[in-house]
Amino acid sequence: MTIIFANHEDDDSRVLTAMWQGLPDVKVIEVLPSHRKNFEERVDRAISEEDDTLIMTGHGTTHGLLHPNFFLGEYLIHENNLEFIHAKNIICDWCNASTFVANHNMHNTFATSMFISNVNEAYDNGIMDYDQEFINRSGLRYCADVRQLLLDKVPLNQWVMILGAKMDLDDQIDVFNRQGLYYND
Repeated sequence: MTIIFANHEDDDSRVLTAMWQGLPDVKVIEVLPSHRKNFEERVDRAISEEDDTLIMTGHGTTHGLLHPNFFLGEYLIHENNLEFIHAKNIICDWCNASTFVANHNMHNTFATSMFISNVNEAYDNGIMDYDQEFINRSGLRYCADVRQLLLDKVPLNQWVMILGAKMDLDDQIDVFNRQGLYYND
């Protein structure tokens, strides 16, 4: 299993590490905001070498997974390096990854839609009554559920249903995030 981790060094990114903590045989390719040289080669090599499970996570848009230094305006995962991906299982965990996956018809791919991971994103989506600590706990719960699915080797085509069934209906953040989950066969 290979993780491409766009670590923005913020609360949002710290929560994501719970997704793979304790998993066996994990290779993490972490790109930090200060990484400006050779990040493309590292990412492209890692995605081309992974045959089984590839997880790509961090902040992103409909155009791909963003480099952690927003000011560079570059992407770690984008339409030009999709040709290197041949993993059996692909997980795209960033805001609006579902649109990216659908636009590029990525097969056997699980993706998140808009995913609230901070107070500003909550406000932008009309959810006003949650602080960052609560949003972090909601994100950690989601990451723990994903980690368990990975441990149990649950096929990706079952993830949307399983993660949806674990939705906390009293948590507007969790409801919003899990309603946007997507799988492309």
